[in-house]
Amino acid sequence: MHDINFSHEHELKEHDFLGCCKDCQNSLAVIKPHIMGFADRIRQYSRKRLEALPPEELYRLYQILDDLAHMNAGSHLSSLLLDEEEIRHELPLIRSYYTAFFGIHEDHLADELIHSRDPWKLLGTFPLYPRYVSLVEKQIEAMHIAPGKRLVFIGSGPVPLTLILMNRLFGIRSIGIDNTPETVRLSREVIQHLGLQKEIEIVQGDDSSLENFNWDIVLVAALAEPKVRIFRNLRNILDKRGPAPVVFRTYTGMQAVLYKPVQPEDIKGFKIVKAVAPTGRVNNTTVFVRIDQKNR
Repeated sequence: MHDINFSHEHELKEHDFLGCCKDCQNSLAVIKPHIMGFADRIRQYSRKRLEALPPEELYRLYQILDDLAHMNAGSHLSSLLLDEEEIRHELPLIRSYYTAFFGIHEDHLADELIHSRDPWKLLGTFPLYPRYVSLVEKQIEAMHIAPGKRLVFIGSGPVPLTLILMNRLFGIRSIGIDNTPETVRLSREVIQHLGLQKEIEIVQGDDSSLENFNWDIVLVAALAEPKVRIFRNLRNILDKRGPAPVVFRTYTGMQAVLYKPVQPEDIKGFKIVKAVAPTGRVNNTTVFVRIDQKNR
């Protein structure tokens, strides 16, 4: 296996990065080589090779990208980065890696939780756990979910940590939907091992499955795809059953450069009501939408 050089000698530091409000062109010159360098680093890794990495090496590799994604880039600098042809050429590779990382990393975590004698303690040691807590707390504060209401999450994944925390911290009952049989199997076992099977239901399906369940609010994962179809089906379902809150996760700022954000054409027929920006090392911006009666 190819050795990974995790030397910190050439890492991008906050003091190297001036931010677009000070000197966008200089910031672009500083950050571009780091983006290109990360693309070169991961080019050798197929999905199979990533799956073969020990979890700690997989996570260290992700941390390089994560540091880049959390530089304080404004909209102007983000636009300059996206205008760079060389960067645009590498974005499919980087975004594909990001998606693969979360799938593989959560599979590892699911397996550990299922075989753990103390899954709750183990879950608390998950490196990204504090971020999920912060994300969920802000989302619940913004959602104002009344007691007894049920949330459905499209793209819940092998470890539906969002649903787990919503129940543990706020007592919210929910349904997680995923379209991959193995992911659903792992997720159900995780939920059972945590003793939450009466609170969280995991089902195999996609966005079209929404009409088969009773729910009060829908949340769309940042990595759930394809967005155009998901929101088209949501519009059709809401036309039949009546209005309901719709929330999705996306990326803004530097995250929207490196990760695939939701585009305006993805949510055609919906109107943005409110957006909750991430804080700290949280990746996701939370967006609230409703049916736009004027532009259907």
